[in-house]
Amino acid sequence: MGASLSGCGAGFAGLLACALLGSGQADAARPPVRGIIYNEDGNQRFQWDPPGAIKPERLDELVDALANSQVTVMSLCCCSQTTTFDTHAPGWEVFCRGFDPTKGNDQPFFGSLPMEDRETYRRFAQNQRLLLDAGICPMQRMIDRCRLKGISPWINLRMNDVHDAMLLDSPLHSSFWKAHHEYWRVPDERPSPHWNDRCLNYGLQPVRDRMMALIREVCDRFDVDGVELDWNRFPLSLRAGEELEQGRVLTEWMADVRAVVRAAETKRGHPILLVTRVPARPEVAVGTGLDAVTWARRGLIDHLIVAPFWATTDFDIPVERWAELLRDTGVGVTAGLDILVRPYPNAAATESTTEQSRGAALGALARGSQGLYLLNYVHTRRVPSLLKELGAMDTLAGKDRTYVVTYTDISIPGQPLPAALPRTLAPGEAAEFELFIGPRPAAGTRGEVRLTLTPQTAGAACVAAVLLNGSPPAAAAGRVFDGAALRAGYNTIRVANAGASGMAVEGVELALHPPGG
Repeated sequence: MGASLSGCGAGFAGLLACALLGSGQADAARPPVRGIIYNEDGNQRFQWDPPGAIKPERLDELVDALANSQVTVMSLCCCSQTTTFDTHAPGWEVFCRGFDPTKGNDQPFFGSLPMEDRETYRRFAQNQRLLLDAGICPMQRMIDRCRLKGISPWINLRMNDVHDAMLLDSPLHSSFWKAHHEYWRVPDERPSPHWNDRCLNYGLQPVRDRMMALIREVCDRFDVDGVELDWNRFPLSLRAGEELEQGRVLTEWMADVRAVVRAAETKRGHPILLVTRVPARPEVAVGTGLDAVTWARRGLIDHLIVAPFWATTDFDIPVERWAELLRDTGVGVTAGLDILVRPYPNAAATESTTEQSRGAALGALARGSQGLYLLNYVHTRRVPSLLKELGAMDTLAGKDRTYVVTYTDISIPGQPLPAALPRTLAPGEAAEFELFIGPRPAAGTRGEVRLTLTPQTAGAACVAAVLLNGSPPAAAAGRVFDGAALRAGYNTIRVANAGASGMAVEGVELALHPPGG
């Protein structure tokens, strides 16, 4: 794509090229953000213990679990639609407002929440209430613990979280959201198939003002090293069809955010990074109004995180394209991983295996990611070992790892990006799939192609002939390839239907087994 950005032509490529010519240059480069940035989900901290049983030491333990690993930053979530601390910002309230620990799960606090979900939400509300009533600010406690353990604390602000969007009276929703349906991206109360329709519209001044009030409060109240604006929670924040025009308004608002963070730097006497998280594809980011390249060119941000939404890990984040677009701005790029893996939209999700997490991480680092950003990795017992591996290429290179054909789970409204899977093949028909694996594997590494195939005729057998970069498997029967078939960068897997009936290719993976891995 780099060669196509030499001028300011029409379309998103041209818009990205124009961004390179934006007004002004970024400030002098800050030190690179290396290692693992660990996103801490703001409600999870309250849900490890039964309702009313949390102790302040639980917050310490969540930080301590990241010590002595490759985690350099803990990004502490302070809000979804409500806050994780006792806020005073206009238009905001803490999640547990109105909850009465002496009453049952039929109390008004739970609104329209299904009865089977109320105990989980009770755990969140009652434990949060217990700490706040004891005079403990969970955010401050965890920030202090990060400092003690040598981990850099950031504040994470979810810019447009709409979990439970289909329930109009969920306790997750703010009073602001419930009172102002006219501020939604699609201002309509009828059932909608898309949660993103009920995101707040940042093209509207009251929406921007409300978020700015919270940004001002956290910058004034908490002494941190970074402020992360998470635009991927959720990823559509402007009205469909108005993204480019309103994106320019959003850019000017980002300049105001920069001024607030700069004032906090002066107050605290140390640098505070302004960080944003946006969709993984540059054209999708700018096309949804999140013009991160212009933000960087104008010196409005210090670091950029590029990542999927949540549906699947993205094994093909074009970090090198971002790095080229941000060249000479001093803004570094970190790729993000989520815990789920789906081969195509609406496919069943699985939790990323250790080997899949390694593959996604190594691919991103090889393409220039300064480190790695992890979201939702709190849910797996494998996290402690992964936190010692995923942040650097040298701790991944000799280990078994797997690469998966997935898809891009954020797109410009009305312009969905095609998914490679599923692919139906008639007898004799073939298809090719590409996977980026990073450097050429060490000598002696074996490559194993794994396929998920479904016959189009009941009872028929699926027979596939597979080539890896044009080479046949090491044995006539099987899908294991010797190291000579592997190459650096993209590897091409060709799947041909060698059977007598049609079949659907629904999953493609390449597992690498280094010697001793």
